[in-house]
Amino acid sequence: MRVLHFSDIHISLGLAEIPLFDWPGKRMAGGVNFLRGRGRRFKGALRKLGRLAEFAETDSVDLVIFSGDFTAMGTNAEFAAAREAIQPFVDSRAEFVCVPGNHDLYTRRVVRRGRFEKHFGDLLTSDVEDAPVDGPWPLVRLLGDDVAVIGLNSARPNPVPWKSSGRIPDAQIAALRSLAGRPELEDRFVFLVTHYAPRLADGSPDTRLHGLENADAFLEACAGFDRGAILCGHVHRTYRVRVPGVGPEIFCAGSATMHELEGFWLFDAGADGLAATRGHWTGDDYDLHPSEG
Repeated sequence: MRVLHFSDIHISLGLAEIPLFDWPGKRMAGGVNFLRGRGRRFKGALRKLGRLAEFAETDSVDLVIFSGDFTAMGTNAEFAAAREAIQPFVDSRAEFVCVPGNHDLYTRRVVRRGRFEKHFGDLLTSDVEDAPVDGPWPLVRLLGDDVAVIGLNSARPNPVPWKSSGRIPDAQIAALRSLAGRPELEDRFVFLVTHYAPRLADGSPDTRLHGLENADAFLEACAGFDRGAILCGHVHRTYRVRVPGVGPEIFCAGSATMHELEGFWLFDAGADGLAATRGHWTGDDYDLHPSEG
């Protein structure tokens, strides 16, 4: 099965699209970052997504996995634009699985109003009905005879402007441990997907203010899967890293649309294991680095 993994597209329509009542708190800091250059670095995101959809079609992708941050600041307008932008993936022959990022659950108001679920709820289905214990999480998708995807939500609002850490709720961690022994997943290669990277490229944990707070507990649960891969985003660089004692390797997709850092992963997965190739943006299109697996 051919699998495309990308992340952190950060669709933004500019500060003028944010209603005045949405500005206090977290978005004020986000607006400052936008003006300091973050907005320019994602300016071409919509065009690039169109090219990435074409790449997926040309390369006969069977499954698309997105590991969070559809939006820049979780506004209704951004969500609507992001859904329209990823619709070609949803309408294609490929299956589409996604989890939210911290920018998709940017403020408590966004969560209370269910904006992520409003725009992407139809994609949060599970093929194992009793797997979800926390809303739709963890969701489990069974693809073909050889592949499964388990999606977990590690994102949450961070009202403090300088904090962007995440945490997978304990109930989801416990459910993930129990899924390791389920017959539905036996003999399948399992993609374990969450937004936050449990380790950086050098194998170290991320910082307390930016990383996954319970990364060790998550990795311990992932160790129960003999054949699998951990897919994440949040860190805007594409890399892969192994953690001693944990069978599934970590693949961070970075950002598919951030200027000069655009990247993704293309996998061939199945009964024989996993072959991984890194992808990049050429300036006009997406292509593969054949020597950079």
